[in-house]
Amino acid sequence: MPFIDILIFAAIALFLIFRLRSILGSRDGFEQKRPEQSTFDGTAQTDNDNVPKKIVPLRTKKAASKTANGQGLEAVRQADPLFRDDEFMQGAASAFSMVLQAFADGDLSTLRRLLAFELYEEFARSIHTRNKEGDQLTINVHAINDVQLTDGSVKDFIASVTVTFVSEQSRTVKNNAGDIVEDESEERAVITDIWIFERDTQLDDPNWKLVETQNEVDS
Repeated sequence: MPFIDILIFAAIALFLIFRLRSILGSRDGFEQKRPEQSTFDGTAQTDNDNVPKKIVPLRTKKAASKTANGQGLEAVRQADPLFRDDEFMQGAASAFSMVLQAFADGDLSTLRRLLAFELYEEFARSIHTRNKEGDQLTINVHAINDVQLTDGSVKDFIASVTVTFVSEQSRTVKNNAGDIVEDESEERAVITDIWIFERDTQLDDPNWKLVETQNEVDS
């Protein structure tokens, strides 16, 4: 009898095993991965591992903007929404004094930072010639009487602003022996300088570069 009971229980056990197998299935082949579950911290995680996986957002292409062109300061304001007349005039006045001082001192590093390449090359050649001859230039800006934004334009995203400075200056040139060869220190000449600054409005760099200078001495 005990042996028969054992056989009966064994048969029942085998029946239950085969029944569960047919319901649950087996893991002996290809298994499709479960979809990732997103979390609130911007990562995704699966049940198979504890390593978070970064969710990469889809990137959309920016619509190509139209080429900005225009004449006048209003065109500059439209091309550069951060452009402010008063702030620009203050910066231009500061650059005016810095450029003149750097040119007199032969400070090429400062000029390289403030000038566009072609104008920098012209200033550098003048400084090299002066140094070769042994001359020393002194420029004193006694006063900047007026600063005006007189023109502007935008072409192919390049914004251009013309600034007119009216200042009182005196200059002295000494030769390599220390003798004064040109002396305007006693007279304050009233000089009108017309400078043109440019900036590529497509770049993040907010700095403007000086690209052209011309001046005239008032009588």
